[in-house]
Amino acid sequence: MKSYIWTLPTRVFHWSLAIAFTTTYILGDFDKFENLHFAFGAFVGSLILFRIIFGIIGPKYSNFKDFPIGLKHQKGFIKDYFSKAKNYAGHNPTAAVVMLLIFIIGLICSISGYLLYATENNVLSLGIQDDSLKEVHEVLANTFLILVIAHLLGILGDIMFHKKTGTFQSIFTGHKNIEASNAKLNTFHKIYVLFWFIVPLYLFFLAYNLPINNNETTKQNSEQYEDDDD
Repeated sequence: MKSYIWTLPTRVFHWSLAIAFTTTYILGDFDKFENLHFAFGAFVGSLILFRIIFGIIGPKYSNFKDFPIGLKHQKGFIKDYFSKAKNYAGHNPTAAVVMLLIFIIGLICSISGYLLYATENNVLSLGIQDDSLKEVHEVLANTFLILVIAHLLGILGDIMFHKKTGTFQSIFTGHKNIEASNAKLNTFHKIYVLFWFIVPLYLFFLAYNLPINNNETTKQNSEQYEDDDD
């Protein structure tokens, strides 16, 4: 029996976040793509913010009320992992914790990226050195990456030990091979989803067009000018 677990908005969010974060992380190493890095970073942060709200108001399985994050659930999941004694319709306990951490770290990382841009380009004065903010941003980005890898390992584990459940396929189809109540979107959910994806796209273009006053480039040019005078 198949049950509809992941509604279309949740699946689109999942793949949008995966693509956007990967792109943002890679572009962070290339100064010439700085505007694209800002744009995808803003897209990631706003996507996650709306997903967090959806976790409060959204349908079953996508709602945080359905996330079995308690210690009792964690112990039971680890104990019965190989026995296949229990299948979870939504996120299993470990996956639920990882996903929540991805949302939290991803949102903070995006905010730290904006603060870094704002201080480097004299938009805000926070009394924090650029190097310190940059280090915090990089630590958050790397933590995000570690959590994503943990998520991928969890999916691999499901494929190896719980393949019949169809967790991996559900990321594409929304259906799992289990008996459970189907997830449903009401009218309010559908209206909310429009804002969920339109606003991040709008912020993407705003961030892409942010003016850049690269202090590091200015400093390097000044040092080069001094060397030429010598």
